[in-house]
Amino acid sequence: MNKINKNFKNIWIILGAVSIFTMVIIFNKNCNVNKETQIEAFTIKNHDKKFVYPMGNIIGVKANTDGVLVLGYEEEDVGYIGGIQIGDNIVKIDNKRIKNSQDVSEILNKIKKSKVEVTFERKNKYKTEVIETKKENGKYKLGLWVRDKISGIGTMTFYDPSMEKFKAIGHAIKDSDTNELLKIKQGYIYKPEQLKIVKASNEKVGKIKGDFNDSNLMGNFSNNSELGISGNITENHNKEFNVANKEKQLIEVGRPQDVKIGDAVILFEDKNKNITSYDIKIESIVYDKGNYRDMVIKVVDDKLLEYTGGIVQGMSGAPIIQNNKIIGAITHVFRDNPKKGYGIFIDEMIKL
Repeated sequence: MNKINKNFKNIWIILGAVSIFTMVIIFNKNCNVNKETQIEAFTIKNHDKKFVYPMGNIIGVKANTDGVLVLGYEEEDVGYIGGIQIGDNIVKIDNKRIKNSQDVSEILNKIKKSKVEVTFERKNKYKTEVIETKKENGKYKLGLWVRDKISGIGTMTFYDPSMEKFKAIGHAIKDSDTNELLKIKQGYIYKPEQLKIVKASNEKVGKIKGDFNDSNLMGNFSNNSELGISGNITENHNKEFNVANKEKQLIEVGRPQDVKIGDAVILFEDKNKNITSYDIKIESIVYDKGNYRDMVIKVVDDKLLEYTGGIVQGMSGAPIIQNNKIIGAITHVFRDNPKKGYGIFIDEMIKL
């Protein structure tokens, strides 16, 4: 892994995408939105002005999970195995640390026991259960389907020079099968190639396609939360970023009370890998801490509608700018109206 640059000051990354993992969570437009929420109910703390570099670059993401995620059971009629449920994250077998799916097989076939203690995490609590193993063709197994790696796409939101961190996506990376937040041991972001947009329509959600490999490594992260991901940029791309950033400006971070219903723009990478601003409308604002669906937005820019058809998978994290402040990021798209979606307040992502 390349050494992380600690003197990184300017950054405007040009990145691509890959279509393996969906990072935009899809919601039906009929989800309830309180359009009459009173701002008095939202507690706002005074704080000094903060400035960041707005981004808008599509990124490819790969990550190794911390443990292995249970996806299902080999026998379809089984509802659970020894108390282990779909969505549990296995971290130990007989007190031996599990880092990946290969560890599961190696440990079981090394200890060769008919019963083992399995430690797993469920909803941020750890439990241990005694599980009967299965023996098939001389090999021991648990009878579970598990996952230890994910790949996907998203959009970088901003770079925080005071923390020397990038922030991206605006919501948690969740497993596509279980919808559980993935515990990330180590993740990486990449600059993909051969970028392609599959346009959205009322019948289907659009998506971004692309290819990437380890030679296009741009940074790393280990923090995956309900607010997105946060990490570092690799030193070897410092020169490229500085050249691209000579004319870029820091932008003030807006607070929730700065967000207004009306005109705004999002930043997003175009087909020429340039960061372009596109017009949107903020239709409603929801002051509900912990909800993370803080505003409803609508794409009104004909250029973006022609390019993507609206909000697509992989656009999650695109920064929202209003009145010369970065105020939020796109997080969700409505399934039957890709012109509309949700956004998160940017001050939530600052906490990452």
